[in-house]
Amino acid sequence: MINEIQSGEGVAIDIPPGVIVFCDMDGTLVDTDYANYLSYREAVIEATRGTQDVDYTDERLNRERLKKRLPSLTDSQLEVIAALKSEYFKEFLSDTRLNNALAQIIFKHRNKNTIVLVTRCREKRVVQVLEYHKMLDCFTRLICYESLLKVGLSNKYESAMSLMRARQESVLIFENDNTDIEEAMLAGVPKRNIYRVMPKLTECHEPI
Repeated sequence: MINEIQSGEGVAIDIPPGVIVFCDMDGTLVDTDYANYLSYREAVIEATRGTQDVDYTDERLNRERLKKRLPSLTDSQLEVIAALKSEYFKEFLSDTRLNNALAQIIFKHRNKNTIVLVTRCREKRVVQVLEYHKMLDCFTRLICYESLLKVGLSNKYESAMSLMRARQESVLIFENDNTDIEEAMLAGVPKRNIYRVMPKLTECHEPI
């Protein structure tokens, strides 16, 4: 059975020396969904000269979902939107929310364990988010999209273990995404070493 911890709630986890901690970012350490949406919204409005807009939903917005919701967008417009979204994101860092309980665990163990951020996000955005929340110095290493691409493995955690030369039983993982949790198990990480970070049920955003 996978361990579960509630986002934002205090939890006591004692991590033994020598254990390597892999921590995901979006939805795990930091809630970035609303900032992600606002960035896409500004990009859509600019790229379409105000002729199209996109509403906020609980589903995290990405290029594929945007295309489904706005099917009239051309491929060239989608490319422009993706580039603009990346630039707009830094303007909405104040709309990201740090998981303070998980942040405290990482802060407590930063000098005792190897703490690695493992994410499919591009490094530029990762650094922006971690610097904003004053968490960048807590991580021994950032394994981002660029590093994962070089390894060439589709399994995020298999790639991370390869890069860190880590054994499955010596890794502890904090992750919110069910697909990535399944990948961790497929990579051989014991269930007892995986913590699924659950969202706060009361967490919501006001529509704009």
